[in-house]
Amino acid sequence: MKDKFKLKHYDILSIAEKDKQDIATLMVDILGYKNSFFGKAKWFLKNFMKVRTIVDEINRIGFDYKKLNENSYIKKPASVDHISYEQMLNLQNAVSQKNDLTPAKHIARVIAIATYSDNRETLYKLDSKIYKRYEEDLLKQPLFDMMALYNWILEDLKATSDNWTKVFFSVEVIDKDYQKHAGTHMHQFNVVNTLKNICADFGYTEKEAWQVSYYLVMTNNYEKASSNWIQANIQAEKEAEIERNRKNK
Repeated sequence: MKDKFKLKHYDILSIAEKDKQDIATLMVDILGYKNSFFGKAKWFLKNFMKVRTIVDEINRIGFDYKKLNENSYIKKPASVDHISYEQMLNLQNAVSQKNDLTPAKHIARVIAIATYSDNRETLYKLDSKIYKRYEEDLLKQPLFDMMALYNWILEDLKATSDNWTKVFFSVEVIDKDYQKHAGTHMHQFNVVNTLKNICADFGYTEKEAWQVSYYLVMTNNYEKASSNWIQANIQAEKEAEIERNRKNK
């Protein structure tokens, strides 16, 4: 019976206070309850507790469910590292920023951004009609399939972020003067600079650069950071040698 629950029902199931859960809607959607006098007399008393029991069972299973359905209608990327640069920025924003979406619609938004390119042939665009229809369609998908996919996306996103942080930390060049006077204000230009680099390095237009995979973008950035790190070390060594020669005179 729990297989009949869809992602849209999460807005009801996620309400902590049982007396505020819209069981009537669940009876209509899950059991086919008919809103007529005869239907009420025949169905309500008999099935209200049945739906309540199912809801309690689902809550016991929990919404940190992680068993992916390999036969799901919704395909997932091998890793969120493979989605486009634009998708990754939107995904990070959707996960980290508070919004006015209901819990179910928030989950649908996160899944839609991360899986759009694996399920639709058109280019990803957050404000396009086809994207919005795709996001709405996810609300009609099986609840536990979507919860497992959502939890997988969050875990893979964290793993991807942790990995790149570790990679870039190995070639980080710390300049205290830069941090004091300008560095803390430069993060807002990172996206613009990244797009410019992609366009220059690969001969893409800005529109094409947005569609480059996040992995390729970060790999390209890492190569540049490595080059800067090497140059900084060479410069530091030259300055140290000059200082040693000066003291030996």
